[in-house]
Amino acid sequence: MLEVAGLTVRFGGVTALHEVEFGVPDGAVCGLIGPNGAGKTTLFNCVSRLVDPVAGSIRFDGDEVLERKPHEIAALGIARTFQHLALVPALSVRENVMLGAHYRGRSGFAAAALHLPMVRREERSMASDADEALRRVGIEKLADRPVQGLAYGQLKRVELARAICEKPRLLALDEPASGLSHGEVDELAALLKKLGSEMGLTLLIVEHHMGLVMKVSDQVVVLDFGQVIAAGSPAEVQQNERVIEAYLGAAA
Repeated sequence: MLEVAGLTVRFGGVTALHEVEFGVPDGAVCGLIGPNGAGKTTLFNCVSRLVDPVAGSIRFDGDEVLERKPHEIAALGIARTFQHLALVPALSVRENVMLGAHYRGRSGFAAAALHLPMVRREERSMASDADEALRRVGIEKLADRPVQGLAYGQLKRVELARAICEKPRLLALDEPASGLSHGEVDELAALLKKLGSEMGLTLLIVEHHMGLVMKVSDQVVVLDFGQVIAAGSPAEVQQNERVIEAYLGAAA
């Protein structure tokens, strides 16, 4: 489903990613881990076309992602969440989630300004999709509440609902467990497994919470200083000496 080959990114004289290569099978959950500054978010930003690499390829279901413009990524079937929540406080929960469906809209500015029947039909369809996404993440009762004032764990679920409202095939999650309690992390792990199974999603997860990564991932890719130092099953990666050294440091 996702194939990254020879991906290299430089910011001035700093090489953030160096010839990164890995693949994610259709329907699999891939955990992307590494110390701070390893290049994980830069890789995410390449997949979602927020950063242009200097070399390499990213193929999604055979389609070259790097040939697409950023606004074409959602229609390609790729959705993402952000480490820092990308929600609009003044809008309701439903309205925030509906933003994930707007790329499917076909009415133009004039039609929207006049609120023509076509626009109203699209809005009803988007609202229905948003309500379905909220049901899937278990917060449908909050649909009419303003986002401002919700608990952080609830905001995380709104962000997740917005992403799945895009109806993606690849869902990229940037630190979904950050700021959550242990109980909420366990609930998130169960939810991600359920969403992957029910919606046929391929998941790419950047995360520092090792318990979550090892619990939900089929494979784990480890970055350090912009390079892949290990890849394999969770059990294989946990026993890898280079991974242990990267996280804990070599003996003095």
